[in-house]
Amino acid sequence: MQISPRVIALLGFGEAGSAIARGLAVEGGWRGPSKPGDNAPRRLIAIDTALDQDERGTTLGKAARALDVAIDGSYTEALAEADLVICAVQGEHALSAARSAAPLLKKGAHYLDLCTVTGKMSDEDRAAIESGGGHYIDVAVMGGFFKQGIKAPMLVAGDGADTVVAWMNANGFEAKHLGAKPGSASSVKMLRSVIMKGVEALGVESLVAAERQGILPEVLGCLGDVDSMGFGGSIAMLVQTHIVHAHRRWEEMGLVAQTLRETGVDPLMTAAIEKSHRRTIDAEIAPADGKVPSLEDALKILSEKVVRGR
Repeated sequence: MQISPRVIALLGFGEAGSAIARGLAVEGGWRGPSKPGDNAPRRLIAIDTALDQDERGTTLGKAARALDVAIDGSYTEALAEADLVICAVQGEHALSAARSAAPLLKKGAHYLDLCTVTGKMSDEDRAAIESGGGHYIDVAVMGGFFKQGIKAPMLVAGDGADTVVAWMNANGFEAKHLGAKPGSASSVKMLRSVIMKGVEALGVESLVAAERQGILPEVLGCLGDVDSMGFGGSIAMLVQTHIVHAHRRWEEMGLVAQTLRETGVDPLMTAAIEKSHRRTIDAEIAPADGKVPSLEDALKILSEKVVRGR
């Protein structure tokens, strides 16, 4: 069953909301208030509680009006006109937005939750929307709206998400159907962030030290093996070989920490890596034959004997 919304409501008109509105308006001809003579117009409306409250609120109001998007600073009955609601508020405000929107939703309206939330938070958002008769769809934005606009890659999950993905891709988005389990898209984004934000923090620690030592090009240049294998493949390889080489790598990180201190860099991330590797050593999981296990086997060993906690 395909969806064919005629009115879209955007909750939040910051970087994400305005980028989506711009993409829909420019690429799809969506606009704000209906005009005389319009025949079943495709309309955009927006709600942002910061509207005209401060400098940012004034700016987002101007941005909405420039796109001919009808914007309001509170949740009003106008929301009941929307067939499709796209929530793009900050994650900490996601539940408040869902609870405010739920009583006003048109029965069966699709509610796309683009907020950065945990799986549990997604469940809470979904419960609020479903209590109002809405149809909750979990969406994880995997790129940046600043550079990519409406083309920022998205993962979409939830009951009936395949029809939503079909509509999104036909209307300028770059969406991928992840499955029927709501919350799974949000979890993928969160777990990706473990890696990406971790690499970001590691980059700060390593590259500041490299720059101070005058060897930044050399440090960056020695990462070619990651390029050749691919980032995902490199991460998988490190996890597999961690089973065998945790002790040697732990010893190396002690010297790394010493190198950073000699350069005047506090080894915050390096100390955490030392602690993580020490945990593996203490679990005594290194295979006697020295063979590297498959990724599946490595993760099972690490989950049951090292990370534990379930």
